[in-house]
Amino acid sequence: MKILVLTADANTLIYHRGDLIRDFAAHGCEVVTSAAEDYPHVREYVAKLGGRHRAIRMTRSRVNPLKDLVTLWDMWCLFRSEKPDALFAYTIKSVVYGCVVARLAGLRRVYALLPGLGFTFVKPVTLKQKIVSRISEALHRFALKRADVIFMQNEDDVKLFTDLKMLPAGVPVHVTAGSGVNMDEYGHAPLDGDEGIAAGRVRFVLVSRLLISKGVRVFAEAARRIKLLHPHAEFHLVGPFDPNPNRVDETEVNQWVAEGTLTHHGMVKDVAALLKTMHAFVLPTWYREGVPHATLEALATGRPIITTDSVGARECVKLTAEGERQRKSGEMLMQGENGFLCHPQNVAAVECAMEWYLQHTDQIAPQGRASRQLAADVFDVRIVNEIITRAMRLQAAPRADAVVAPHPSLVIPHSSF
Repeated sequence: MKILVLTADANTLIYHRGDLIRDFAAHGCEVVTSAAEDYPHVREYVAKLGGRHRAIRMTRSRVNPLKDLVTLWDMWCLFRSEKPDALFAYTIKSVVYGCVVARLAGLRRVYALLPGLGFTFVKPVTLKQKIVSRISEALHRFALKRADVIFMQNEDDVKLFTDLKMLPAGVPVHVTAGSGVNMDEYGHAPLDGDEGIAAGRVRFVLVSRLLISKGVRVFAEAARRIKLLHPHAEFHLVGPFDPNPNRVDETEVNQWVAEGTLTHHGMVKDVAALLKTMHAFVLPTWYREGVPHATLEALATGRPIITTDSVGARECVKLTAEGERQRKSGEMLMQGENGFLCHPQNVAAVECAMEWYLQHTDQIAPQGRASRQLAADVFDVRIVNEIITRAMRLQAAPRADAVVAPHPSLVIPHSSF
């Protein structure tokens, strides 16, 4: 069986889908990947699996009718020349355009994964946003009717699409709890006896594209406030600048660095190694996430999590009974077994969570262990990939060490909403 894996961002083929591509190959499939870039390291990675990578012309986000016609043509030529048995498409444009073109090109099986809805399905405010939102809904509704199976990454997205009547009748929908995380690659680094924690030099880190909606400014402002009371606390920002209109400007980050609020590491290739030097992970996002992959990596590494009670992010903190009570009563901070959930766009809530760890340093290590356990129970990439390969009816048995029964709460037919 030949599977064509289609996305807008070539790097995600390694960092988010590498284990899935490996599993496809382990099931005896020939894999061809395609994305908007033709990076040598991506070609080499896919080639090691016996597959091939082919670039097509595609802009990742903004809609441009002329450029998108070129994308459609490139997809058509790709599908007709490769003649794959199945398309596995993820990211918005790959799904919306890919599902339709795949059917026109005669592909027998089409699988669509929606890893996160971003700004597309945030409640529109301006007239322009409302128009874009309606067009996007119509395109998704049309494209998903061409899919044989739909994968989504959190229950909130399934419910939203169900409410909007965007999920076609009879097409199974599976929730995969994010892209999964490789528990070996992101091994547990226990924090017991850590010298930095003992000395009060607690290190907080945010790993993300530098977008406002990812909570980068919230993180920086909370760090500035904490620094006034705890000058030995450290704050680390990891991630590249982004061309998105929602970006945080380089001058703003440089100012935070110059004033001593935080350290900016830029793009880091070995995130696992960096996370092991940190003590707590922070992502104050209100972007409509699938499940943030960086947070999954922090969970696997064994780091307490400070994030928001928002779509995709809330799955990464397991609330205590007290935390559930705090959520019901509308409090800005909710206690978890492995961290805290905060109200989105609330600097004070993030500040309070950071302050709590500085005052309860003895809780950092046990909460880190709870994060690792949550990753193992729910987000292990073997669980996620088992859901996908079973839904795709790939018959060849994977390696014995890769067989993991899917978590029963992760497969949710959309008709249940």
